[in-house]
Amino acid sequence: MEGAIIKKILNNNVVIAKEGNKEFILVGNGIGFDFHKENIVPSKRIEKVFVRENTEIDNNYDKVLETIDNKIIGISEEIICMAEMDIGVKLSKPIHVSLPDHINFSLRRMEKKIKIENPFLNELKVLYPKEYSIASKALEMINVRFNVELPQDEIGFICLHIKAAIEESGIGTQLEYTKKIKDIMDLISNLIGRTLHKDSLEYARTLTHINFMLERILTGKTVNNLLLDTIKDKFSKEYAIAIKLSLKIEALFSVRVPEDETGYLAVHLKRLSDI
Repeated sequence: MEGAIIKKILNNNVVIAKEGNKEFILVGNGIGFDFHKENIVPSKRIEKVFVRENTEIDNNYDKVLETIDNKIIGISEEIICMAEMDIGVKLSKPIHVSLPDHINFSLRRMEKKIKIENPFLNELKVLYPKEYSIASKALEMINVRFNVELPQDEIGFICLHIKAAIEESGIGTQLEYTKKIKDIMDLISNLIGRTLHKDSLEYARTLTHINFMLERILTGKTVNNLLLDTIKDKFSKEYAIAIKLSLKIEALFSVRVPEDETGYLAVHLKRLSDI
């Protein structure tokens, strides 16, 4: 990109620029440092380009520019850039509005000493490890840049924003799915009659298995459980619990859980019971 002219500097690493009739969000190390409005952006400093178009999302972005501090918008664009580079996919446009809005809201809550807990932190860490890792880096960036100590719960919220942008779905969709997974894990705890340690390896394995199981069921993939009869015989107690669990999953997701999948659930329940 040659000849892009700076229209607004959000921070040292993010600027809004124009080339011809097109407007862009440009991200790069030091791209806004020691430059001024109407300066030409050095192409060698550009690491990421987000094209702005005349859409509802871009119109909403204009409102964000008017109402939210430039530093917050700037760090949001840095986080989006980092996420796209780390994951290797382009995030959907709404995150350019939703993420700065969320960060702005979080910083205001911090000022007013209002704390909002994220009850799905452990589930999100297991379900979306890449997104969670990026969100963890993002929180560190925010805390350092704004000299604050936002709680670890924020990792979960930022993780949801990133995941929603990858899937091109609303954050509410991701939150609802995560809540259902947590409900399933809580039901397992009740059915086996013991508190599950959320940091344990078996908890993570079981949660991951349920996530992949649902992915198979929702996409029409099947598995053949050659040990099903043995599982029914050797783990009869766990299999009975797995049937109840399967019925709950069917009710939550409006699907049918095949008997072969119920058998594999029983194996994980046995492992949890033996911890």
